[in-house]
Amino acid sequence: MTHFRPFRNGDPPALAALWNRGVPEFATACPLSAHEFDGQVMNRPHFEAQGLIVAERGGRVVAFVHAGFGPEEPIGPPHRLNRSMGTVAMLVVEPGLDDAELEQNLIDEAVRYLRRRGAEVIYAGGQYPLNPFYWGLYGGSEWAGILPSQMAFNRAVRRAGFEPVSETVLMEADLTGPESRDPRGFLIRRATRVEIEDDELPRNWWEAYAFGDFRPTCFRLLAKTDDYELARATTWDMNWFGRFDGRSRLGLIEMEVASTHRRKGFGRHLVGEILRQARADMTSAVVLQTRSTNVPALQLYESLGFQRVGTTVLYRLPAQS
Repeated sequence: MTHFRPFRNGDPPALAALWNRGVPEFATACPLSAHEFDGQVMNRPHFEAQGLIVAERGGRVVAFVHAGFGPEEPIGPPHRLNRSMGTVAMLVVEPGLDDAELEQNLIDEAVRYLRRRGAEVIYAGGQYPLNPFYWGLYGGSEWAGILPSQMAFNRAVRRAGFEPVSETVLMEADLTGPESRDPRGFLIRRATRVEIEDDELPRNWWEAYAFGDFRPTCFRLLAKTDDYELARATTWDMNWFGRFDGRSRLGLIEMEVASTHRRKGFGRHLVGEILRQARADMTSAVVLQTRSTNVPALQLYESLGFQRVGTTVLYRLPAQS
């Protein structure tokens, strides 16, 4: 018989052990110690024990589901959650426990929790700013949906009536291969300079929660004439994701080119400089992701040597009639 209950303070060792057994090796931080799992998931100001529902059989934890909310406003005060929009952030089931009823009951428990807290719109997976937990642990350089290899999570949300709403492509540049050349690089380098800021301070309170203990570095491409910011991007150390294969990874996020200077090669140049710096630091790979519908971005990254290595899918529960 399965017993469902909310999180207890003594659960992290069992939850971390289940995480290590139940999540795919690809695009996840694994294995994690109980201390690491606790610090990155439960040790958050917005964590609520009632939102993490544990399934036990014979006193043993066999599954858990975790639901939560995004911010009312990620930039600036007040530090409040938007209770009208929630997400089933994670579902992990003991491997080999192919139990449709257990999976369905976990999703139902999570949805009931979100509804009781006021949720009118419910997703499964996460995408900024609806990413209350598991950023930096799941999905690659960012968290934007559910990995197809996490079959129990995908099965459960589909059976519960969730529908796919977006797909994200995971990309990786293997830095052990040849370096891509930029034909405009010489001219751009003469007119610009790259400024690197280690341990960049988060730009808002929600980002500070998401980054946690990970160390972001900001790369800015500036015009030499007036220091105007032409492009910027942030990287972070993804070494936790290399524990299963021993490869060091750098996550590339928040790539942005000034609106008045797009299609001039500045974004390509900045990414190329980041790859060059990563090679110098002996990093094995740079990882990023983008929407499957963003064809120009996909083409740009592929021209720089990035390859498509996977996808994630974000789901949404249709509105109640």
